[in-house]
Amino acid sequence: MSVDPDGDLSLGFDGFPWYTHADILASLSGLPQPEAVRRFVDDLLNDRSLVALWGVPGEVRNVWVTEEPARDAVYSIEGETIELRYWSGRPWIVS
Repeated sequence: MSVDPDGDLSLGFDGFPWYTHADILASLSGLPQPEAVRRFVDDLLNDRSLVALWGVPGEVRNVWVTEEPARDAVYSIEGETIELRYWSGRPWIVS
């Protein structure tokens, strides 16, 4: 998490470009920002959200919380890799 000088809170994965903002989470959930952030983090840590890991063999280049796992599962092109996992490390299985 980081807070810019204007007080905007953003959440992402350290060292990777993807991030989201507290105000976006609040807008999507209809909750106040602190509660929306708490729900987002709780869902992630309790395996209710999926993490996408994208890169090339041997190197992860981006990580994000996916809202559309079926779409992201086929996101990669030749030479790239994509894994969908829960925070616990358990892989996502297409049903």
